Amino acid sequence: MLETGPVWVDHRERESGIPAALAAAGLDVRLTDLPVGDYVLGEGLAVERKGPTDLGASIRDGRLFDQAARLQSAFPQAVLVIEGEPRHIAEDAWRGAVCRLVEDGFSVLHSLDAEDSAAWLVRLAKRARRAAPTVHTEGPRRAPRHPSGQAEVMLSVVPGISPTMARSLLAAFGSVSALAAAAPDGLRGHPGIGRVRASRLAQALNEPFVAPADRDPEPERPARGDRPPRRWLLSGPQDGAVAAPLSFDRRAIALRALRSAAPGTELVDTLTGEVVATSEG
Repeated sequence: MLETGPVWVDHRERESGIPAALAAAGLDVRLTDLPVGDYVLGEGLAVERKGPTDLGASIRDGRLFDQAARLQSAFPQAVLVIEGEPRHIAEDAWRGAVCRLVEDGFSVLHSLDAEDSAAWLVRLAKRARRAAPTVHTEGPRRAPRHPSGQAEVMLSVVPGISPTMARSLLAAFGSVSALAAAAPDGLRGHPGIGRVRASRLAQALNEPFVAPADRDPEPERPARGDRPPRRWLLSGPQDGAVAAPLSFDRRAIALRALRSAAPGTELVDTLTGEVVATSEG
């Protein structure tokens, strides 16, 4: 058994196969009901895992950014693991959302599949214990108890307000009530706060409450123009002869197939025509 302390795993991850892989690597895996995150690898490090379908759904309903804010408020280090190729969401949309998380101080890793995710988690767990002494813990920290931490979380759920910006605003104005009194005109002089962000803060802090049943429906996003489906082709010699190209709808699966392809086989992105990789055999 590796002397790395326990790894806390949310019970909903039981069927993913990752907890079993972590245990097989010698880690002390303990299933529990985590208030935030999917894996807690140490006192200061937590991981949220998003599969191909879950990432798109969590971006569309805003859940991803709420989870990120709560994770960052509870742990000094927060990591998002994107597993596989995101489905049912435009590439620009999910890449933009991930860029926003990176800007807010979130670390992002991409894995091919559950086995690859487990490999990342094993390495992160080992390094987390190497960087700090192992201490007994009863589990992950829950939502912040200090009022200042709670105020940061409250502000960071407003679109365009990151946890870092929330801390900056509170440090400058002193409290949420002071921010509400200043919004919107008094906020626009703060670094990073323009007309749009100031307006969003003013609405969130001062608009009268409206019951869910009485709220206007969320505006639908404008329809995108027709775009050909993105596929990846394995093209070239296979088993010593020229064969018909193999087509895949997921880049991760195509890369895995390329590993066992004949030397010289090329992986081609059909949307751009770019040769992504070439098999060396």
